[in-house]
Amino acid sequence: MRQSRIFPKIANDMFFVQLLWAFQFLGAALAIHIFKIIQGFIQGYEVDSYYNIVFVFSNIFILVVGILSGHSLPKFVKNGVTRKDYFKGTLLSSIGLSAAIPIILICISQLEQLVIKNMDKISFKELDINSMLLEIGDFRTDIVHSIVFSPFVDPQSNLVLAIGVFSLNLFMYYLVGWLISASFCRFANGIGIGFIVIAFIILTLEDVLLRISLDLPISSRFEILASLPLGMTVFCLFVLIFISIWIIRLLTKKVTIKM
Repeated sequence: MRQSRIFPKIANDMFFVQLLWAFQFLGAALAIHIFKIIQGFIQGYEVDSYYNIVFVFSNIFILVVGILSGHSLPKFVKNGVTRKDYFKGTLLSSIGLSAAIPIILICISQLEQLVIKNMDKISFKELDINSMLLEIGDFRTDIVHSIVFSPFVDPQSNLVLAIGVFSLNLFMYYLVGWLISASFCRFANGIGIGFIVIAFIILTLEDVLLRISLDLPISSRFEILASLPLGMTVFCLFVLIFISIWIIRLLTKKVTIKM
């Protein structure tokens, strides 16, 4: 009975704490966006939509949240929480947060559209995120591309798919941040840096597989994978998620906690 009570409480506590961070992030982005709208209204130029702004920067935000979640393990263990309960609670909270952010963002974006739709002097930029491929470069270029220009589905065209893709992407970035943090807690700095490379390989593969699944442009470096059928790409995405979760579980299981 004890096991069934503790990890839901951890999930609930972590979810609401991290959701508060998300509201702060969304609020800061909204404040900047309102300033840009006012500036654009006065000077008569186009501005980025609130949805596009948050979409681009949310990967970095959720990556940091994932890193911070890894650093909370010692605090939980010192308060009598088992590593298994911590792992299960954090995993559940990451799923909830990844689903909540896109829904909240879409609600705010819809409200934005209602407020300013009759303001003739305000117009939004047509930003085709999916076409912004960085063709020249190396592995570092692929990492930058996957972080800044994640696969994008317009919520105006397919709301459910947009939420699903956005949530999946956020969940992967949360897992990668958590994996990086857990690796540094478990090992010395040298090995931890090796896990950073592994983490961003996972992100790059996730980006490519998701693009292929959505029939979006991919970098010429990965054209050999373009012919993969939808069922195979979806299966590989689930394998990536499973591998990431499995590695995190192994790392958090063996972290030494100084009492």
